[in-house]
Amino acid sequence: MVYQLNNVSVHYANQVALQNVSCTIQEGKWISVIGQTGAGKSTFVKVLKGLLPSVDGDYWIDQEPIPRDAKGQLKVVPDIGYVFQYPEHQCFETSVYKELAFAPKLHGYSQQQITKSIEKILPQVGLSEELLPLAPFQLSGGQLRRVAIASVLMMDPKLLILDEPTAGLDPVSRTALLQLLKHWQQQDNRTILFVSHQMNDVAEYSDEVMVFHEGYLRGHYATSTLFLEQTQLLAKLGLSLPEPVQLLKLVEELSGQKIKVASCREQDIIDKVWPIWHTRSC
Repeated sequence: MVYQLNNVSVHYANQVALQNVSCTIQEGKWISVIGQTGAGKSTFVKVLKGLLPSVDGDYWIDQEPIPRDAKGQLKVVPDIGYVFQYPEHQCFETSVYKELAFAPKLHGYSQQQITKSIEKILPQVGLSEELLPLAPFQLSGGQLRRVAIASVLMMDPKLLILDEPTAGLDPVSRTALLQLLKHWQQQDNRTILFVSHQMNDVAEYSDEVMVFHEGYLRGHYATSTLFLEQTQLLAKLGLSLPEPVQLLKLVEELSGQKIKVASCREQDIIDKVWPIWHTRSC
């Protein structure tokens, strides 16, 4: 599916949260959404889900306008999954099984369909069936985060919105979760919108990046183009470079060489930087 916004604006109590945003979200991409606090990131993704009914401008999915009610207000888009920051706070059932089964039951799934869906989703998020009878409070923080995300993936969303999903996780748990989500996204050419302040994660997993500032969409770039070629824009907006890119820039400065890299991902940069640095050190 292709999602398109044209001149979309959102106002809160006479304040502009989003101003004249036009963009296209292509299918099968991991698209990160970055910007300072208050830049409009969360407002933007809430518009896509249909969580903010009072929206000016046009919104299409596959060239069809999304439904509005009699007052012209947007309706929630059911095919879009939304994982909030600290998604474990969304868990409220008494067992992992009931948590995963809740949404499918509401949508009329049979018991057999629910069981098959759970069996399919558990390995995708790195959980075992042994956890199903446990209460959510018995799980570790990382396990609970995965259960919360699995409950959204149960409905097989066409587009998955992740609003700071790794907040509060240790580095190992954060990497494991992002790798699982990347695998899920690539399996069936799914689309992810990833709101994050973690530039290292953005550089490592994204295909594209949308940059917001003071309610405006300042640019929509291929990830490597943004972090390797648009450094002045990022500096102007108060956004830091990913650490591997900072390393690249430092080695270029010290060696006096312009280093060509395949991408801004960590391993691609290290593969090019290390031989130069090692030769210089020797």
